[in-house]
Amino acid sequence: MARSASLALAALFALVPFATFAGTAKSTPCAPIVRDAWVRMTPMMPMGAGFFVLENRCKAPVAVTGASSPRFGDVSMHETRIEGGMSRMRPLARVDVAPGANAEFHPGGRHLMLMSPTGDVAAGGRVRIDLKLADGRRLPVDFDVRSATP
Repeated sequence: MARSASLALAALFALVPFATFAGTAKSTPCAPIVRDAWVRMTPMMPMGAGFFVLENRCKAPVAVTGASSPRFGDVSMHETRIEGGMSRMRPLARVDVAPGANAEFHPGGRHLMLMSPTGDVAAGGRVRIDLKLADGRRLPVDFDVRSATP
């Protein structure tokens, strides 16, 4: 009887570390969701543009501070605005998205500039672009490549 009680007690103490740490594990931070991601390449020029919608379903704001891709020599965020009747493109250092809000990257507005493709980027394919978040995380996104002409 004493032996079985000793074994039961030993088994209980063996489980204590697991019970102690089970409730203290760090949870994965909430990440924004990307939908409708697509790329349009410019005909006869080594550049393209990336478009998407970033949904922040998190309880805290998120910020996109850049992007990168092994398929392009340079990826940067820009915004096209009409200023003084002229369309002007300006670089963006970051895009902040409040909790429950969306940020749209669309033709004629915010977009990713995709310069110097490292290979063929043809309609019907896909390219991976990582969005860089202000907290240091990267959000990998597969973008559909669409034809430049409608």
